[in-house]
Parts: sequence; structure tokens; C-alpha cells
Amino acid sequence: MMFCWILISLLVRFLKAQESPIVIYAQIGGNVTIPRDSSVTADNVYVNWFRASDKNVTISRNPQGGIQLGKNVKTHASLSSNYDLQISPVQDFDFDVWRNEQHVLTSTYVKIYKLYHVTIPKVPAVMFGETLSLECKTDSSSARPSITWIPPENSGCHQVKSYREKILVKDVSRCHSGVWTCQVNYDGRETKATTTVFVIDLSPSPPDPIYTSLSSSSTVNIPCSLSSNIPWSVLNETGLQGGSWSFTPLSDQNQPQTLLSLSVGPVVRWDVTPGTNSRVKERELKDKDLSIHNLPVSEKIRGEYSCSLKFKSKTLSTKVKVEVLQVNSSGGSRVHEGQSVNLTCTLGHSIASDLKVDWKCPLPSCPPPNPQHLISIPEVTMQHNGQWKCQLLLKNGTMLTYAALSLKIEKAPVDVWLCVAISSGVVVFILLIVIAIIGFRRHKQIMMYRRRKTRYCCCKNPQPKGFYKT
Repeated sequence: MMFCWILISLLVRFLKAQESPIVIYAQIGGNVTIPRDSSVTADNVYVNWFRASDKNVTISRNPQGGIQLGKNVKTHASLSSNYDLQISPVQDFDFDVWRNEQHVLTSTYVKIYKLYHVTIPKVPAVMFGETLSLECKTDSSSARPSITWIPPENSGCHQVKSYREKILVKDVSRCHSGVWTCQVNYDGRETKATTTVFVIDLSPSPPDPIYTSLSSSSTVNIPCSLSSNIPWSVLNETGLQGGSWSFTPLSDQNQPQTLLSLSVGPVVRWDVTPGTNSRVKERELKDKDLSIHNLPVSEKIRGEYSCSLKFKSKTLSTKVKVEVLQVNSSGGSRVHEGQSVNLTCTLGHSIASDLKVDWKCPLPSCPPPNPQHLISIPEVTMQHNGQWKCQLLLKNGTMLTYAALSLKIEKAPVDVWLCVAISSGVVVFILLIVIAIIGFRRHKQIMMYRRRKTRYCCCKNPQPKGFYKT
């Protein structure tokens, strides 16, 4: 008798176990696949999927009529090639009991499933260097799920998995920005839930200066960007207060200038700072690119540029150095034959020891520079006519930029000077003749004055005989 009761009890437990819904975990907004009983392999099988609370079919497969979706179905349902139920995206009302019925001739096969939540609370954007908190919650069920956190795969970043529901990541960097995955394993099944983490930071500054020149480019872009593509709405929610581009010229490092100011609001834009002499342009910002675009190249743009974003908690900034290469001629670009000329390749300051200069010229071989950035030509000839190019190289030979100057050699104006000399000689000769004539006439006048005749008179009064001088 006791043995019978034991068998009945085991039978009841078995039947209850059979009636217990199979656990399926899913995330709202994600996708989930609920598998049918794959032991039913007949080609003429009828597959029907129902909500347990609804007698109307949600989606079905008819061997003759294909796949049909039920009427007034709000669930985004479809069938896989194996006739499993696929829901994407999962909505809150989809977390229900689902019933799968399969009919082959007179045989019926039924499976019951129940959808449970996997929830990741919203993660606010986190500033570079702060602490990130992540949590993966699962609804209580008959299953015993295990949690694995999988960090995003970012280039140059090595990160390890975590095996806790709640994790804290200290001193976050750009490596932690991206999609984090909560992997839930239970009863031989696996479900993945995801969340996007925004780490607010600027991309690192270029390790080397930006080299440009007047000859190789008319404009230059000065880079600055967010380390990830964060929506501006998220930045505003995090407490963005403003930003700026400032410039410290090479010629006067004690006089930094503010070039652009960040206008924060529904429309985010760079505005030109009033009173600036720079030729930067204002523009609207729609993505993570904060760069200065199309800055005209001149000697005046040499210096250090600083890009910054100001938040309530901290200010993020990066710096970029811009070098402008130029070739100068002591005699200008138009030189007379026989003239002495010095050609200088310059950055506006002494060239660093890890760089070198290579000259290209219209001659079969260039005059040896001494030092390397200076070429001296004692007397230029028509052979020196053409383009002189100065290349700035790394020690390994990689060219950074180049600058060029076209020398135009002109014949010395001998004929003109000869005419001038002859004309001057004629003028001097004429002047000498005029001076001689004037001197001769003056001398003649003096002699005539001295030799003019003495005048005499005859008096009426009795006078001694003879003549008297009056």
C-alpha cells in the first residue's frame, strides 16, 4: 500500500513538472527566440503559437498555406526556419506564458513557456576618471541563472569579464565606453542583455605636432573630438557648461588668444570670439568632431592650440602644436644674375635634433647646405632659375611636409646702366662747358672794366696851359 502511494506521489510530481512552464529570459527592446519541440520533425506538421491568456493564435505554420499572423496581434512575432517563435523587439506585454501546439495527423504536442525579465538599470554617462556602476537583474524563477558581464571590445584595450550581478569599475577611460553585455546562463540556455555606456572624454592629443607649409596646402584642420560618439543631449544632461578653442602664438607665448567659444543649447556651435584676428570659422556641431576646419595657413598660425569642454565637475582639454615650414630668400623671389642669395628653410625656430632637412633644386646637384637649413649662393646664374624645395623629414626618412620657392633669375640691366652713365657724362660735359663760358665771359667783363678810356674836360676859367685830369 505504501509503495502505491509513493508511485502516485512521484507521478503527480512528474505531471506537475511537465506542466511547469519552461523559463525563458529576455530584455525589453531586445530579441528572443522561444524554441518549439524539435523532436517533432514531420514535414506536414502544423505549428501554432498562442498566448496562454488568448485563445486566438498569434502566429502559425500551415503546410499548405505557409506562415500566417493572427488578427489584431501587437507582438512583433515571426517564425524562424525551424518554426521557433521569434519576438523582436520584445515589449513589456510580451512577458507572458506562451503555448506551442504542434499537430501531426491525429497527434498533438504541447509545450508551455514563460518569459522573464532581464533588466539593466539605465546607466548615466560617466566622466573620464570616475567610477562606473553596472547591475544586471533577473526575475525570480525556477531556474538559477548565472551572470557574466562582458566589456566592450575597443582597440588597444584589454579587459576581463566579471561574474557578479553588480560591478563597479573605477577610474574609467575610453576603453570602458561602448556596449556592455550581461550574459545570463540558465537551464542550458543563454540570454544576452545589453546596455550602452558613454564615457565622456576627449580623444588623446596627437603625439607629434602638425606640420604644414605655405606651398603644400592652403588650409589645415586642427583636430579635436570626443573619444566616442556621444549625443549632445547626453552631454547637456551631464552638465556641459561651455567650451573653447584658444591659441598661444609661437612669437609671443605670454599672450594666449581665445578663438572660438562653445554655444550650448538645442543647437551646439562654435562661435567666433569677438575681437579675434584669426581667420577661424564658426560652425554647427552635429557629431563628436570638435575640430577647427580649413584654417588658412600662414606664419601667424604657428603655435599651440588648446581645445576644452567645461562641465560642472571638471574641464577636459587637449593641446595641438602646429608648425609651418617656409623657404625664405634674402633677395626675394626675383634675383638679378650675379647677386648673392641665401635660402633658409625655417619653422620660425631651430629645427629639432630628431628632424632633418633635404633640399631639392633645379641644378644637377644642390649646393651643400651649411648648416642643413641654409644654402648660400655667392653669385646666382641662370642655372639657379626654378623651384627650390625644402623637405622636412624624420630621421628614418619619412617626409612630414615640404616648402617650395620659385627663384626667377633676371639678367643684370647692363644696357640701362650704360645709358645712365653716358647720359650722366653728357650732362656733366654740358655743365662744364656752361661753367667755362660763364667764367670766360666774367673774365672778359673784368678786363674791359680795367681797360676802359679816361675822360677829360676843358675848363672856361683861365688855367695854366695844358690839360687836366677830371
